[in-house]
Amino acid sequence: MDPEHVGQDQAMSRLEHLERLVAALERTVRSFADEIRTRQIVVVDDEDRPRIVGEVFADVAELRLELPAVNGEPGPELLLFAVASTHPGPVELGPAIGVQLRAGGRSVFELDAWPEADDAWRPHLHLSGS
Repeated sequence: MDPEHVGQDQAMSRLEHLERLVAALERTVRSFADEIRTRQIVVVDDEDRPRIVGEVFADVAELRLELPAVNGEPGPELLLFAVASTHPGPVELGPAIGVQLRAGGRSVFELDAWPEADDAWRPHLHLSGS
């Protein structure tokens, strides 16, 4: 076979492969207009400090609104959470939904709900002194 012809075939094959890759990239970029899938998103302030954090780990989904740390201590934060299933351990976490206010690295207020033995979802309020 003519070496020039072989070179042209290889070049055409590479070009076709490149066209397929570009088309796949274009489809991916277009899909970002509909949705972006990730496990964590962090919105930072002008000083690059996290202020809004959305995160999914295991079967827990959280949205945190954070104030900056003060003197090395975690800043106050507002936490919205949803836990999909029950986890074994000293504290039964789910399924549950709730909102929590944290200050000084600990919860000071929590309003949550989870199903009790009769499968009815019931609210629970937890308050901690400062």
